[in-house]
Order: sequence, then structure tokens, then C-alpha cells
Amino acid sequence: MITGTAAGVPYVALPPRTGRRLVLAWHLLGEPGTPQDMAATLPLPEVDAWRVYPALPLREPRPDFLLDGYAPLVTEAADVVPDLVTALRAELGCAGPVDVVGGSAGGHVALLTAVRGEVQVRRVAVVNPAVTAQSVIEASVAAGALPAYEWTPAAHAAAAPLDVLAAADRFTAPLLLVRGADEYPAFRPVQQKLCDAVPGAKLVDVDGLAHMLVTQVDEVRAEVGAWLAD
Repeated sequence: MITGTAAGVPYVALPPRTGRRLVLAWHLLGEPGTPQDMAATLPLPEVDAWRVYPALPLREPRPDFLLDGYAPLVTEAADVVPDLVTALRAELGCAGPVDVVGGSAGGHVALLTAVRGEVQVRRVAVVNPAVTAQSVIEASVAAGALPAYEWTPAAHAAAAPLDVLAAADRFTAPLLLVRGADEYPAFRPVQQKLCDAVPGAKLVDVDGLAHMLVTQVDEVRAEVGAWLAD
């Protein structure tokens, strides 16, 4: 495992056998919650590519969960992707379109990268991804992580650019969405709607998997690995 920093983003990387493709895989905010843990959970050895696990720009808890925390975190992570890819190509010798992978908030970053079109994306594989900021807030309140949330005009403005469902027509890369049967109830409907809206999207429900990627890992690995190995 290689460690480094590219475009100001710390990462760990697993080298290919012979290939030069690049896979970016963002971790969750829960478990696995670091680049190292994500690499250990989804090493994807069947994918002959540089598998790079960037760190999300984590923040200390602040008064407004969305405006001060979640929205800038996901936005910053997505904003840096073009520079990150350029830097990794220079440092590691990667070439060609990029595969993007992620879970939960990391999945949100992967989906935003795909719909923004600032880098050429070959394939997308996400596990229990956040699709909208509204569903993140709803799930956080339901789980007791937030007592409540007041949707101000500023909050709605911050949420709008994070709405992947509204941008589903911008998908050009094949989409795999792996969803736990015990996924957050607030997430499941928007995940379904996203797959319904993206032509050819593959939705896989995994029994025994909740939101965090700590159970049924072998099944998730197999689905993601097969999707990206093509």
C-alpha cells in the first residue's frame, strides 16, 4: 500500500498488476471511515488498475449540520477531483477514463463526479450512497444524530447542487448501486428513483447489509469488483 498526497488530498493507493487505469474510491463518514480502512474493505484485487482511496475533508461538528458540515465537505471533495486526477496521473502514471466508487457520503462524491462531467468517467459503483442532501438530513434526524433541522433558504440553496437525482440525465457512465436491505429508510426511495432514471443502471439489494459497510463485505466486494473488472 502506497501513501501520498495529490492536489492537497491525502490518499492511499494499491498498485495494478500491469494496467494504467485509475479507480477513485471514497470512504464513508462512518465505517469504513478512513482511506486505509476503505482500502482494506474494498481492495478490489480483480481490478487491474491503480486503486486510489482519497480522504474526505472531515470537519469538526459545527452549529449547522448542512451549511457548516455536510454540504462543504461533499462539495470540496467533488471540486478537487479534476486536479486530483491530473496530479495522480503525473505521480502514478495513470491514464484513460476514471472509475469512481464510494459509500454513503463518499458515494455522494462519486455520483457528483459522474454527473458533473469534469473528468471522463468510465464506470460508477456506489454502496448505500447519499443521493440528495434532503435524504441525508432525514436519515440523520431519524437516527437521532440530529434532534431536528430547520430548512432555511440558505440550506435549500446549499442542497440544490448536491441533488444527484435532479441531474440523473447527465449520467453517461454505467451505474452500479449496491444497497443494503437494511439501508436507511430515507435513502432507499431516492436510490431507487436514481436507478430508475439512469438507463441501464444496475441495482443490487444485499440481505443483511445495513448502512455501514461492516457486514456482507464479501458480497459487496464481489459485485463491485465484477462491475469494474470489465
